[in-house]
Order: sequence, then C-alpha cells, then structure tokens
Amino acid sequence: MKFLVCGKGGSGKSTISVLMARAFQRMGKRVLLVDADESNLGLHRLAGSPSAETLLETLGGKAGLKARKQSGFPSATCPAFYEANFSWEDIPERCVPEADGIRLLKIGKIKTFGEGCACPMGGVLRPFLDHFKAGPDDCMIVDMAAGVEHFGRSVDAHGDRIIGIIDPSFESFKLARILLELSAGAGTPIAFVLNKADERMREAIGQFIDPALIWAELREHDDLFLAGLEGRPIVVEAAEIDELCRRLESADVAS
Repeated sequence: MKFLVCGKGGSGKSTISVLMARAFQRMGKRVLLVDADESNLGLHRLAGSPSAETLLETLGGKAGLKARKQSGFPSATCPAFYEANFSWEDIPERCVPEADGIRLLKIGKIKTFGEGCACPMGGVLRPFLDHFKAGPDDCMIVDMAAGVEHFGRSVDAHGDRIIGIIDPSFESFKLARILLELSAGAGTPIAFVLNKADERMREAIGQFIDPALIWAELREHDDLFLAGLEGRPIVVEAAEIDELCRRLESADVAS
C-alpha cells in the first residue's frame, strides 16, 4: 500500500502522516514514512527519528543524478533513476533510520542558496514510487510537498490512494476541489481527512466536495498542537486516524 498525503502548507499533512504511520505499525504493518517535501524540516522530529542522509544525497546529489541521465530523457534536471523493480531491502540502510518500528526516508532537501529548483526530488520520487514493490504487509506513507506541483510531474499516478488533508480555511477548501480533479486525472482514488474539524467546517466543506469522500475527521488535540509547536515526537493515538487506517486497509483488500 502506498498512500500519498497531500494538502496545502500548514494543513497538518506531516502530523497526520505520522499518526497514520503509527496506526499502521500497530496493525502489524512494516511502515516506511517518506518525507517528500523538500522544504519540510520537522517530519523526522514528529516521528521521533534521527535525521539522516537523504536519498538524493545517497545517489550522489544533483550532480550524481545528472550523470545517471538516460539517453533520450528530456531533461537533465529530472532524470529517470530506478530502472528496475526493487523492494524494501534494496533501499540504502543509512538513509532509512528506524524509530519505534517505523523507518523514515527523506527524498531530498533544498539546503543552499542558488542550488536550483526542486525538480531532482520529483525525478527521484516518481520512479521510486513506480518501481517500489510492496509486500503484503508493507505500507508506505508519503508526506508530499505542499500544493499540487507534484501532480504536474505525474508523481501521484504511482500511489494506491491519495489522502487529501483539509484544514479550516477557504484556501484549503478550494484546494480540495482541485485535488479531486487532479486525482481523477492521475487515475488514483482519493479520500479526504478534515483536520481541526467541527460542525461549522463540516457544513462549509460540503459546498466544495462530496461529504462521502471524507473518510475521517480529526478534532483539535492539544497534544498534537504542542508536539508540532515544540518539534517533539507525536506519542498520542488518535482514534479517528486508527479508524481511517482500518478503512484504508479494508478498501485495499477489497480492490
């Protein structure tokens, strides 16, 4: 199972990604939590994981990717990387540290002024998702970059389901409708999670998407708020996300 967690910046993508990872781990899954947001600096803290070398660095950085450019590929900045199927065990050990039974993989980060765009991160992530062959008990949770640029790079066609995170803001409501349209174009089913949900938010979002697509509503939790504010590991369990993950597993088995 490969779940791509999408939404606008600040919507709660990282928090819900960690909650999902922990829920699936408790369900007996082998979980890989993927940080695919080049500007996210705190996912490893929320997961309680040590910081580690990114996959892009393991592959030699942008220069190394350029050297691997396939003949005939249209752009040196977005090369195809993985050319054959691979499994969990083939991921370089030094870039997947473990914390409480969950492994965390960072795709790449913007670290220096003037180093260029984030295209190489997408150039790594897309074939990584495409060629990764998950076992029956493997679960990948991908915290995607904020916004929708990754849809333009066809990354989202390689997940099993998109999880759209909606926070209580008009911008997030509008983005939810766009995510719905883009997921249809990608051919990837989508389910939504309302974050910081209440009755007013539930009523407002119904003007933008079908309420049947909302698979979970996460109310405000002080512990989650403080963990994000202080950059410390999330240890609280959220029954709403546990139920979401059970539903996702059931839907995956049924399909």
